[in-house]
Amino acid sequence: MSVAGGVDPCSAATAAASSKHMSLEFKADFDAKTLAGSVIHTVAVNEDDVAYFFLDFKGQKILGVTNVEDGSQLEFSEEAAGLGSSLKVSLPPTPKGSTVKVKVAFQTSPEASGIQWLAKEQTGCKKQPYLFTQCQAIHARSVVPCQDTPAHKCTYDAAVTVPSALTALMSAHSVGNDAAEGDMTTYRFEQKVAIPTYLVALVIGLLESRDLGPRCRVWSEPDIIEKSAYEFAEVEQMLTHAETLLGPYVWGRYDLLVLPPSFPYGGMENPMLTFVTPTLLAGDRSLVNVVVHEIVHSWTGNLVTSKTWEHFWLNEGFTVFCERKICGMMEGEATRQLESITGLTALQNSVDQFGAESPFTALCPKFDGQTDPDDAFSSVPYEKGSNFLYYIESLVGGAEVMNEFLKAYIQKFAHMSITTQDFQQFVETYFADKKEALAKIDWNAWYTTPGMPIIANKFDDSLAVEAKSLATRILSSDDFAWLTAAAFTTFSALQMQLFLDVLIDGKPTVAMIDALQAVYDFNNATNAEIRFRWQRLCLKAGDSRIFPAVAAFVVEQGRMKFVRPLYRDLFKTAGGKDLAVATFTQNRYDEAHSTLVLGQLATDRKQGRNINTAQH
Repeated sequence: MSVAGGVDPCSAATAAASSKHMSLEFKADFDAKTLAGSVIHTVAVNEDDVAYFFLDFKGQKILGVTNVEDGSQLEFSEEAAGLGSSLKVSLPPTPKGSTVKVKVAFQTSPEASGIQWLAKEQTGCKKQPYLFTQCQAIHARSVVPCQDTPAHKCTYDAAVTVPSALTALMSAHSVGNDAAEGDMTTYRFEQKVAIPTYLVALVIGLLESRDLGPRCRVWSEPDIIEKSAYEFAEVEQMLTHAETLLGPYVWGRYDLLVLPPSFPYGGMENPMLTFVTPTLLAGDRSLVNVVVHEIVHSWTGNLVTSKTWEHFWLNEGFTVFCERKICGMMEGEATRQLESITGLTALQNSVDQFGAESPFTALCPKFDGQTDPDDAFSSVPYEKGSNFLYYIESLVGGAEVMNEFLKAYIQKFAHMSITTQDFQQFVETYFADKKEALAKIDWNAWYTTPGMPIIANKFDDSLAVEAKSLATRILSSDDFAWLTAAAFTTFSALQMQLFLDVLIDGKPTVAMIDALQAVYDFNNATNAEIRFRWQRLCLKAGDSRIFPAVAAFVVEQGRMKFVRPLYRDLFKTAGGKDLAVATFTQNRYDEAHSTLVLGQLATDRKQGRNINTAQH
């Protein structure tokens, strides 16, 4: 995909000419399922004699390219590539160190991979249609012609025209709205902090909001707004803890948007407007650790960003590591340790499913310009990255020492895109007085060795032992008369997840399923993580009575973490293959089966594997 002088194998962008600001105009057409508009790129010319400006795009109709200064048409050419297309724009003579404004008029495709269009029947309230974007990893190019790489960051402003019955939100500060022609309203936005294009986000729908604190607000469709406000009432407290660990929050507001069920991830860290799945609405705030994760991204990922997707662990590994520190602040260090233990289970699942020798299980995988980063998406950068940082923490003096390092790391690299080598050099400089400790680190082996981490960290397993001991006793039993609900009374939701994970890894029986259901009523669990594991356990036991519940769960929500493993488990369970195929075929165009989910399920089927995704 990259061209000569490129900065990223997954992008056509070059270092010679980079977009520093985008001015976006969109008009939403829900009937045609298109966004029509334009983007003005303020292009910084960084070298002498730069003749061309390269953009990524995918599927749009390019209607024209002009020089904003004089209105003249600029020559351009389109070239298809493995990950979309490149737009090669001829620049007017522009001295190094100067800027030129280039306007591209375009219309998106109804099949744009980064835009999900929902009919009103597919929404919660069933009154109005809905649109949301999901640009990570490389889907921004399907929304707007841009330099779709984390190597370049830019600010943006936007004017979005939508039907007046709907509200538009973006990953930016709202600066007002005004009436437009034909019962339409134009919403205006400004994002003054430079971000990579995968963090540009747009949502249009029938939305309401509730304030959660002086900086925080939750948005959703009207039918779940009160439930959402209750579930995320502690967000301001989480944000304060994050500031204690990582330094000042630079974005101003922190708002949440609870999306319709088709949203394929647990959360997406769009600046100032985190997207979250409604599967977090457990009713008891037991799944809000996902929000902690997205809050931390305001520093690690959004402020300090991996330069390419080959260094994605710098976003996700740091975020998981810091997320668990914050959960430790809020719930005790033992919870942080338990989360680390359960994370190893997710990591092992990913390694097993890719294969222990797969290059996608290395901390720093290589991309060739033909492989979509989505195909490598798993818990590896999250959990392997977090384990690497925990290992470094154990060498340099413990948690407090590492906490001070984290602040210094953010301060050093804020507003920058960096590589793993930049990280390593900073570690070696910051801990220059700990050369003997750092000498124990085999840096290259951590980066390139596939499979599980080369060093097995030791975590406090006091909370894990309770869950594992009960699961082990159940697995070794033939008679379950001793099992009562009292066995679970002290379990946290996380302990219950671990308990079920251990059972799944064993040899469950239908008799065991009956005993567990009788004492705990897992069939009616409202916590999606527990519901997901319970259904996997029943399938592992070959209990066909769970088939209707599995089929219902994969249809009512589209979170890839749940949908992909359940489809694959149902497919390989005796008597389940036909139901898996029929459920997928009958519902593939329904709300929960979004474009991204369909693509990933197709990848699973093609490669004969099942990826159990991580926090996202």
